[in-house]
Amino acid sequence: MFLMATVAVLVLGCNESKPGHLICAFCNDDSQCGGNPCFQDVSGQRFCGAPCDSCLPGFSCQALAGTNGVVVQTCFPDNETCIGTPSPNQSGMVDMAVNPGPPPDFAGTANPVGGIPVGGPVGPTGGTVDRLFFGFTGDTRPDSCGTAYPTTIINDIFTKMKTQDVQFAVDQGDHMFNCGSDFSGARTQMNLYVTAAGLLGKTVFLTMGNHECSYSSSTLCSANPYGTNPNYTAFMDALKPIADKPYYRFDVNTNSGLAVFLVVADDAWSTEQQTWLTAQLTDADTKAKYTFVSKHHPDGNTDHPEFQQIYNLVRAHKYTLFLTGHSHLYKRQSSDPRAVVMGIGGAPLAGTSYHGFGTVLQGTDDRMYVTVYDTVTGNVRDKFDVAPQ
Repeated sequence: MFLMATVAVLVLGCNESKPGHLICAFCNDDSQCGGNPCFQDVSGQRFCGAPCDSCLPGFSCQALAGTNGVVVQTCFPDNETCIGTPSPNQSGMVDMAVNPGPPPDFAGTANPVGGIPVGGPVGPTGGTVDRLFFGFTGDTRPDSCGTAYPTTIINDIFTKMKTQDVQFAVDQGDHMFNCGSDFSGARTQMNLYVTAAGLLGKTVFLTMGNHECSYSSSTLCSANPYGTNPNYTAFMDALKPIADKPYYRFDVNTNSGLAVFLVVADDAWSTEQQTWLTAQLTDADTKAKYTFVSKHHPDGNTDHPEFQQIYNLVRAHKYTLFLTGHSHLYKRQSSDPRAVVMGIGGAPLAGTSYHGFGTVLQGTDDRMYVTVYDTVTGNVRDKFDVAPQ
């Protein structure tokens, strides 16, 4: 049996006034659960409990600790995980009693987001807004070489980002699956992505993935691949309005301070890029209120030795969010509360059952509020927030 308490504490009874409809809703702390505990299940994520008289089939009353460390009696799924468990918040209803559409609201707390921010535009070199509100997604490619491009999925993602009225978007790489020396195939797939991104009507900042170098995840690009590597060439042609190298920085000024965005090309890693990234992180440490890093490979990936070295370099500095992809699922990195894997942009799924995107909203309290959406159902799949750095 999965146990939450590591020390003996007072076990409290159920409170009849606590809401039962929040069972298995995503949460970060007890305050979001209307008096119920925000417990951690075997997936490593946190969910709201419910009074024992509200337990649904497949749930039983157990003694569990919330984030305040106090053990209480609460409903808990018999299979020890809320993910995929039939319950109001995992089978069709929006989590945390949030009304569909922006801005997100958080149950049991005052609304900290204050409506949709204004400002902009945020162009290829950055911009100025009152508060940040941007979208992100990653990994949009066919199942294999020569199979159909996921045009319908990525068109839907950017259309729904537009409905949210985000100021811009950042992706986490892999825009194609093109093999061999086929320049035409690489350009066709990259153009399909660029066309979809155009539906947003705002700047989309592209991150290089391994498929923009080679269909082999363990091969880095050569020193000068432009014009000889079809995938790299097609990607860099699409990136030209934003940057002339596969790694770059853009800044967005907010009313609360500077937000620095660093886009890393780990599949084109070099001494030159390492020097650049170290300098940018050091500069952001002293000047930025927020630092966001996007790169393709997540923490723990060993396809190439440099990938973890890059991750460790970033973690030696301050950062607000670390956005990665490569794995075709959505998850928060268990080793890093500020890092997420966002690989649900149309690639064949592995470990997650939905395609979608996330938004990042700067609250009036200066925290960043992350919401992840399933584009087919419109449901909120996860929400969490972090302090600036």
